[in-house]
Amino acid sequence: MDADIQTHRRSETRFLRAVRSAEIGFLAPHLKQFRREAESGFTVTIQAIYYTVLLFIFFALIFDFGNAGFVFTVASNATRLAAQDAAKNIDEEAFINDQEIRLQSDALTRAQEMVTGLAGDRVTVTNVTISRLEQRDVIVVQAIALANMPVLGNMFGLSSVSFPVEAFAEPAYGISEEGQ
Repeated sequence: MDADIQTHRRSETRFLRAVRSAEIGFLAPHLKQFRREAESGFTVTIQAIYYTVLLFIFFALIFDFGNAGFVFTVASNATRLAAQDAAKNIDEEAFINDQEIRLQSDALTRAQEMVTGLAGDRVTVTNVTISRLEQRDVIVVQAIALANMPVLGNMFGLSSVSFPVEAFAEPAYGISEEGQ
């Protein structure tokens, strides 16, 4: 009797193993497919988030550096006009009496007013000088431009960037009207 029970248990165990392997064999391709679908959806979600963040960072860089380029262009143009204005407004007495080119005493103030009128408070004129060369004298206007970086400022603490701007003009005595 014990032998019959043991034989029955063995055959029952074999039967259960066969059923389980058949079930697993039947479900295995479905489980693999389900797992692949679940993982691929996860990968797509991660990629979508990654590319969205990357796109935002690129737009932030374009916005901030585009703003810096715009400020540089405006500052450069304003500084050139200030140099031309300073070149027109030399000290006439020193030029007529001594044939020497000197700036008027208010040259720095006039240059700052002109630059502020054209570029706003983004540009500060630091120096207006005469560079004496062998062939000719040149008026030099030096300034510092400040460009705000709103996106990078909020993300990384880089709120603004300053850069030097310089312009040159030849002195021109007697030119008072446009086009001369």
